[in-house]
Amino acid sequence: MSNFTVPDICDQYEHIEIGDLFLNSYGHKNKFFGQVETVKCEHSNSVVKELVQEDGNEKVLIINHTGTELCSMVGDQIAKAAFENNWVGIITNGFIRDVEVIQNIDIGMYAMNSYPKKTDKSKGIGKIGIDVKLGSVNIHSGDWIYIDTNGWVISETELKL
Repeated sequence: MSNFTVPDICDQYEHIEIGDLFLNSYGHKNKFFGQVETVKCEHSNSVVKELVQEDGNEKVLIINHTGTELCSMVGDQIAKAAFENNWVGIITNGFIRDVEVIQNIDIGMYAMNSYPKKTDKSKGIGKIGIDVKLGSVNIHSGDWIYIDTNGWVISETELKL
C-alpha cells in the first residue's frame, strides 16, 4: 500500500481529480488508498459511529461536515472501531479530537484540524452514500481516493500502481 506517491499519480494519470482542500494527517498511516464510502453530516456523527461498526472491506470513509457549529466528527472511539472493522482510513473536511490516541491507531486519518468539542447528537441526521464535495472536487461512493502527505486525488476507477 505504500508503493505510490500522489505526485507520481498526478504525473502518470490524466483522468483524476486533484484535491484542493488541504488536510492534515493525524493517523498512524500517512499514506493509503481505497474505494470510497461517503457520509454527509451536519452536526451529529451518529451515522459515522454506526457505519464504522460494519466491515469496511478496506474502504476509505469520507465525511463531509456541513454544519456551521465547530465540533469534532471523529474521536478515538470511532477511529478504533474503524480500524477494528477493516476501514483503511477516514478523511473529513471537518475536525477530529483525541489526536494523541488516534496517532497510535494503525489507520489513516486526515482532517482540517483538531477541535476538542464533540458533536451534538440532537442536530441533523447524517446521510450515507450520497455525493459530497470536498473543496471543488465532487466525490461519489465507489470512487477511489489516493492520499499521502503531498495531497490527494480521486479516480472513478482503481488505478494500477
